[in-house]
Amino acid sequence: MTVKVHLLGGSGRIGRALVDSLVAQPLSNVSAIQIYCDSTKVSDIQAHYSSSMSLRVKVSGYSAFKPISESSQLDSEALDASKHIVLNLRGTNNKQQWLNQPLDSLELHTRSCRAIIDADLWIKAGNEIIHLSSLLCDLIEGPRSLDDICEGQESYRRPYMVSRLHQEMILSANAYKNSIRTSFLRMPAVYGFKDDPLSPWVLNSLCKAKLLGQRVDPRHPDRIVYLSHRDPLLAWIRSLIAGSTHYAKKLMVNYLRPPMLRLSVSALAILVQESPRLFSPTEARKLSITFEGDTAIANYDFDSHLTLLTTSISGLLAND
Repeated sequence: MTVKVHLLGGSGRIGRALVDSLVAQPLSNVSAIQIYCDSTKVSDIQAHYSSSMSLRVKVSGYSAFKPISESSQLDSEALDASKHIVLNLRGTNNKQQWLNQPLDSLELHTRSCRAIIDADLWIKAGNEIIHLSSLLCDLIEGPRSLDDICEGQESYRRPYMVSRLHQEMILSANAYKNSIRTSFLRMPAVYGFKDDPLSPWVLNSLCKAKLLGQRVDPRHPDRIVYLSHRDPLLAWIRSLIAGSTHYAKKLMVNYLRPPMLRLSVSALAILVQESPRLFSPTEARKLSITFEGDTAIANYDFDSHLTLLTTSISGLLAND
């Protein structure tokens, strides 16, 4: 079965890394990738993939994402493909943008889902939607109140979390109505990119404290963080596209969690303080660091995830 992947939001760092991975090591079932992004980025991204000989990659603005029935009349790749997978990465994760433009951010999240619903994926049996959501949706569905979850960041976290859950509700309703298998990847914080030093997250603040010669003493030591490195995350998404983890997508609507580490901020602070020392799995377990996720990925066990994290910490401390 040949698959055409439609990648909405393909100009972001996860999208670009995924396409780079698929070009470097093509999946046998993927015949082509269509990237949709802001029109201002189309030329640069298309030029980046113009020399790809192993996989056909096309880049277009978001307005080019048409119903499958319409695009099939114009696009031989869409016509030849026996299955279409829409991978939705389009959304706003930037905290500052949610603070400054909350209504625009909410509208964007709704519009991205509306475009998928209007894509007529139900016309061909076997078409699929994979939507990158947020692990914060787990918190909303848990016993804690939104006030507790927001922890003083009401103006940012509440609309962001509710918007992510709203996206899931829209696409799940579409899945049940039209029998389109839909998987929500509830994402934690993802690291392992070149621009990690620019990300406003707790690990950076801890590293900056050490670089300044200060004691690595977090304000909220008991807060739990979830971290997924780019490499095992990409391997996991590739396996979902390849269909090699069918047991993880056996329902019409699936809520999946990628491979990740669960640890307290105080444990993360110890890893930073002790860097560049590597920690064994036994030492990590004593710090209550655990490995979580719905599916195991070959070559990425608890020890390798731990090594990726400690190595990344050393890299952040060296990037002064």
